[in-house]
Amino acid sequence: MKKVKIIFSIFSIVSLLSCSNSDDNAETPQVVTPGEALLLAPAKDDTCIMGTIVNATESEFEFAWNAGQNATGYTINLTDLKSGNTTTITATETKRIVRLLQNNPYSWSVTSRASGSEETSTSPVWKFYNVGQGIANYAPYPAAITSPQNLETLTGLTTTIEWVGSDADNDIASYDVFLGTTNPPTDTLGNTTNMSIASGNLSLGTTYYLQVVTNDTFGNKTKSVVTKFTTP
Repeated sequence: MKKVKIIFSIFSIVSLLSCSNSDDNAETPQVVTPGEALLLAPAKDDTCIMGTIVNATESEFEFAWNAGQNATGYTINLTDLKSGNTTTITATETKRIVRLLQNNPYSWSVTSRASGSEETSTSPVWKFYNVGQGIANYAPYPAAITSPQNLETLTGLTTTIEWVGSDADNDIASYDVFLGTTNPPTDTLGNTTNMSIASGNLSLGTTYYLQVVTNDTFGNKTKSVVTKFTTP
């Protein structure tokens, strides 16, 4: 009986050592993070994008970028800055022909992916203007409202409205700011050459809609996306 106990004890020790060695030798799965793609074309703030004319309203252009390290696939994030709609386009190579509306501002970025990994990396966002035939002046890019943020709840009944405006021609004349309780807002808060304006006194527990219209010296107007926020 004692021999059986001794044999069983030795077997148990060997088993524990075996399990311990197995755990120690187990390799930790390596997480692959793809590097950012380096954007090439359309170039940042380019106003000379023409591409191949497809019809009276559309043209095609080849988007191109340098490969991100460890990346095996890409997604182009293309935003129509007039409508605010974003389209995603997948690619396995570092270029892709995309159809665009003429006389229209866009922004784009590229997200890198790696096989077998959920990690991604996204490049900086570039803006450009896809021109049409016979265009001598370009409408401004839509203003990007930075404060208040969309769906934000304010902490008080006043705020400073802020935005960022840009224009391919650098000929912005002024901004019209609309603030109200309807979507889109129709009440004019004011016209300014600055990129900020005071909201004035707001009502308690109310949902507001905000939009900024950018005007250039040629009379072109571009509306921003509507921002929604509430008061406490």
